[in-house]
Amino acid sequence: MREWTNPKKKVFILLILTLFLLQTTGCGQMINAIEHSDMQVKLKMTDTIFLDPVVKAKNRTIYVAVNNTSDMQEVDTTMLQNLITSRLAAKGYQVVNDPTQAGYIIQTNILYMDYYRQTGTKEGALEGALVGGGSGALIGQSRDTSIALGLIGALVGGIGGAILGKALKVETYAGVVDVQIQEKTDKPVTGQIVTNAQQGSSTTIQTKQEISSNYQIYRTKIACTAQQTNIDKVEAARAIAEKIANQIGGMF
Repeated sequence: MREWTNPKKKVFILLILTLFLLQTTGCGQMINAIEHSDMQVKLKMTDTIFLDPVVKAKNRTIYVAVNNTSDMQEVDTTMLQNLITSRLAAKGYQVVNDPTQAGYIIQTNILYMDYYRQTGTKEGALEGALVGGGSGALIGQSRDTSIALGLIGALVGGIGGAILGKALKVETYAGVVDVQIQEKTDKPVTGQIVTNAQQGSSTTIQTKQEISSNYQIYRTKIACTAQQTNIDKVEAARAIAEKIANQIGGMF
């Protein structure tokens, strides 16, 4: 028992426990951060679009329009439009500036794009404080010494966990992209536009309009995510734009 009254022994044991704390606090977050060290961009289309192969063989002109109504304006519309047109030009399509001269009209809108992150800050700080405080209480026999060492352990553990959590953030940009493709046909396409307008909480007005067009319309949505540890927003925007362009180009 006499060895526990030795102040040097107390400090040594505290340092050992602190080192163990810094190695274990946020360990799961560190593994997660390492796994996401490279940017991972994933896209999933809500509905598959099948273009008529016979019509596609004849329609070799294309018009592309891109909008971005999301908060992530780093996805530049000109950049995305150029990426899409370059993919289609590589497949032999001629890009035109007049939609009336196009065999295909592609309209894309980045509807929504937001930022999320996973961080071990709160968890690391809490775990560090608990383990650090516990180590101080275990070492000290004197009440004042126990409290002092407990506070030091809590501060060291809490700060260590918080710094680790902030330094290793797994961040994600996630959003939805609307895509509409109009395919020019030899025969008129007839249809009906139905609009349901809500009037108050109990009344709905429905309007209908008969339409006739030379374009068959296809629509889908693309859900996309870009995830990386300590992600760069500009790089994420570029990676997302390239993946969207590849996905749209893959339909042709």
